[in-house]
Amino acid sequence: MNKTFRTLWNPTLGTWVAAPETSRGHARSARLGELGAVAMAVLLLGAGPALAAGGAGGQPVGDPTLHAGSGGSNGSGGSGGLNDTTVGASGGTGGSSTDAGVTAGSNANIGSFGGATAGTGGAAGTTSNVVSPGVMQGDNGGAGQSQTGDFSNGNGYGGGGGGGFQGASIGSGVSSSSDSYTGGTGGAGGNGYWAAGGGGAGGYGSILNGPLGNYTASGSSTGGAGGQGGGAFSQGGGGGSGGGGFFLNATAPGLTFTNGGTIAGGAGGAGGSELLPARSNASGGGGGAGGNGITLTGSTVTVVNTGAVTAGAGGAGGAGGGGAGGTGAPGAGGDGGIGLGVTGAGATITNSGSIAGGAGGVGGANSNGGASGANGAGGVGVMGANLAISSSGTISGGLGGDGITRASAVQFTGGSNSLTLNTGAALSGAVAIDSGATASIIAGAGGLSLGNALLLSGTGTFNTNGHDMGWTGPISGAGSLVKDGAGTLTLGGANIYTGATSVAAGTLRAGAANTFSSTSAFTVASGATLDLAGQSQTIASMANGGTVSLLGGAPGTVLTVTGPWVGNGGTLRLGTALGDSTSASDRLVLSGSTAIASGTTNVQITNLGGLGALTAGNGIEVVSALNGATTTAQTTRSAFVLAGGHVDAGAFEYRLYAADAAGAGENWYLRSSAVIVPPSGGGNGGGTGGGTGGGTGGNGGGGGGGGVIVPTYRAEVPLYAALPEQLRQSNLAMLGNMHQRVGDDGPAGASTATPDQGYRQTWARLISTNRTIDQSGTVSPASKGRLTGFQAGTDLWADANWRAGIYIGELDGDMRVTGFARGLANYAAGSNDLQSQYLGAYATWKNGSGLYVDGVLQAGRHRYTAAPTLGFGSSGSGNSLLASIEVGQAFSIAPNWTLEPQLQLVHQRVSLHDTGIPGALVQQDSHSGWLARAGVRVKGEIATSAGLLQPYVRVNVYRSGGGTDVSRFIGPAAYTDIATRTGGTSTELAAGATLQLTPSMSLYAELGKLWASGGATRTKSGIDGSVGVKVRW
Repeated sequence: MNKTFRTLWNPTLGTWVAAPETSRGHARSARLGELGAVAMAVLLLGAGPALAAGGAGGQPVGDPTLHAGSGGSNGSGGSGGLNDTTVGASGGTGGSSTDAGVTAGSNANIGSFGGATAGTGGAAGTTSNVVSPGVMQGDNGGAGQSQTGDFSNGNGYGGGGGGGFQGASIGSGVSSSSDSYTGGTGGAGGNGYWAAGGGGAGGYGSILNGPLGNYTASGSSTGGAGGQGGGAFSQGGGGGSGGGGFFLNATAPGLTFTNGGTIAGGAGGAGGSELLPARSNASGGGGGAGGNGITLTGSTVTVVNTGAVTAGAGGAGGAGGGGAGGTGAPGAGGDGGIGLGVTGAGATITNSGSIAGGAGGVGGANSNGGASGANGAGGVGVMGANLAISSSGTISGGLGGDGITRASAVQFTGGSNSLTLNTGAALSGAVAIDSGATASIIAGAGGLSLGNALLLSGTGTFNTNGHDMGWTGPISGAGSLVKDGAGTLTLGGANIYTGATSVAAGTLRAGAANTFSSTSAFTVASGATLDLAGQSQTIASMANGGTVSLLGGAPGTVLTVTGPWVGNGGTLRLGTALGDSTSASDRLVLSGSTAIASGTTNVQITNLGGLGALTAGNGIEVVSALNGATTTAQTTRSAFVLAGGHVDAGAFEYRLYAADAAGAGENWYLRSSAVIVPPSGGGNGGGTGGGTGGGTGGNGGGGGGGGVIVPTYRAEVPLYAALPEQLRQSNLAMLGNMHQRVGDDGPAGASTATPDQGYRQTWARLISTNRTIDQSGTVSPASKGRLTGFQAGTDLWADANWRAGIYIGELDGDMRVTGFARGLANYAAGSNDLQSQYLGAYATWKNGSGLYVDGVLQAGRHRYTAAPTLGFGSSGSGNSLLASIEVGQAFSIAPNWTLEPQLQLVHQRVSLHDTGIPGALVQQDSHSGWLARAGVRVKGEIATSAGLLQPYVRVNVYRSGGGTDVSRFIGPAAYTDIATRTGGTSTELAAGATLQLTPSMSLYAELGKLWASGGATRTKSGIDGSVGVKVRW
């Protein structure tokens, strides 16, 4: 026996109770027991739980006046057999032993039927007995009396069985118990000829009433079994219900009940069967329902279960049918009890153990060859309103009498509820949310995946609470579904619920095709995502303020909407293999006359393996309107907008167009082509675009007639097409010529063999060069910008005729680019930001007659960022190598004046590394070629107070060899080449001077301008300039 209490007789309650050891026993008084029972009845009036019902008694077909007694419920006795309307004869009702007290069984009542032989009802159990220390057993109910007299008397009615007594009533002040309590068994119903009595209900295992503080049970509490219904030649009695395992009535809030033991509801009694030889109308009695495991009523209660709670099984239905040719029927099986039932204000339930509903009883056998009796339903695992359940254990609905159908694991009957599923949680059976109830299913841990059904009559909310959760069971009913909380909920069942679906937060994902309910209206809130994940779906309507994503591993997913599509500024994310017009794509399909697109939706396209290509005709269909649907394609064209204005693949840029190429229809398309309408005069195919023959497109037209279809290259195409020539011009600006690099030496008449000429020199200059470059080719890029930087070098060796040294330099600049892009000629495509660093080596030979030869080898390292208009920049790198040989001869033409013809030959190679841009890899094959410069310089010598001034003027002609730069835009399995022609002629006029401040220091500068004179590449400039200083040492 538990050390904290002992079992005593409580005269007020009229029962044995568990009480503290300090309590004293009192002598039993029948009178006090009666008063206590009455008081308890008043206390609990209207507070009874929803308990198991007794089985229904048999009743002949078409005869409402005659039926057998039904089994007792909630500890009550079974009813006697009855012949009511005509004579009022009935067997006695069995005595009851409920939470309200004990009543005696009643006598038979033969009414006006003098020949009736009715039995008396059985007595109820009246007390709880201490079987051994720590073990208490309630009295069993007495059996109902069978009909009196000769059993062949056709006027007999059996009495009902008495109800069993509870195992214990927990007394005030008891905080814990490890004892074993068992309710009494209900008495069997009495047999009768016409109608038998119903079995009595089993007693509770234990009862707890009142504001008694917290209570912990670690023992066992088991309800008594229901009594079997009586048999009859005509109508068998119903089985009694099983007793509840534990009944708690909280008269004040705040009580916490902890179960670490075993609680079990009693089994329902079997229904009475037909007696042989049966009458043709003989029917079996229904099986009694199983008792609940735990029943909570009254104020809000907290329940902590670490043990095992099991409801009782329903009783089997009685056999019936009346034999061959009979008209009777077998009895139905009783329903299983509820594992934990709440009928009060609500409860907070924490479960790490197990809670299980009872199994349904098997239907009775049919003796006339017809169908067996209906099988009883399994009992719900947890049932009630205003419940907050947190489970890391097991909750199971009971199996039906067929052994296949399972009852709901959890059923929310009303109010506001929650079910938090933690690690280790398992549900067997559906989750049911009744009409008027709301319930949140909360993921208390990540990685949960449940295959349970969800029965929605109210509103069900999945709160993933930052976790990922799977629900693969079917969802049905007229209720609504809400996805809330961060994290992802993946649905995988065949869902057919008809209420609305709201994605309020996080992601609702499809785990299978057509798992979203086709009859549900969907709403996606800002910041939330509805993710089809590559699985095609059909829904009733959509209001999108967040993201609807169709993206999967391959294009082709279809979202069909049979009602309105309202864009509330949300995003529609589609996967498309961006290529030609036959390319596969995800699609939004609006179908039906009520499928009307309104508002604004941003369409975001992700390229799924597309190579980029020129589209023809309508292009790639991404929004389809079928069966009378409308999309604003013929009105405002505002329902869909391509995010970013364009999407790129390979060398092509795709834009979103409303209507087909002829401007008709409600579909929307992606096209990498545009229709250019020629100036007045049109094409010979004519149309409304200015031709002479009418029609819808002219030669190559479409979309209005008379137009020419041209590709819409992406903005990056002109940028990369122009890049090699920009870098070549940077290389030439750094190279310059010998006089630009180091200025002039001493007087022209001085011998180069003097000691002064043998001195080494260090020099540096600032460079600013402006370039405008127009090139022909696929996109005809044009560049304009200025490069600025420095060059500094020093002689490493020098003698009377030779100098050899090295230099470093850097040029940075921004080159703006226009070209053919986005279907427009001379489109402002963006700019290339260039950063070039150089290392050069030179060797110069001079003689006394003014002849010089200058050789240079220059290496460049290049960094660049190509920044397209309204797009994201991409960076790359490369290198270059340049070799130059220059020769000149000065001739005296007047005192202090010389004429110097010059010739320079340059070869350079530019190598650029592959660069990734969105949707493509850019690979450059740059032309390596020659440049020749022929020029003449006139130089003078003027003595000034500041030093010797050597002014000059120079005229040059540049000619570069022709070739082709190829920018290759590569997709996964194909590429597009963009060819740009090189080679051209330019003319230059420059003026400059060297001022020799001292024998060891000089300043030098030059200004010049370049004019384009012809060729595929036409290069000109604004004013170029450089200024330098040279020191001999």
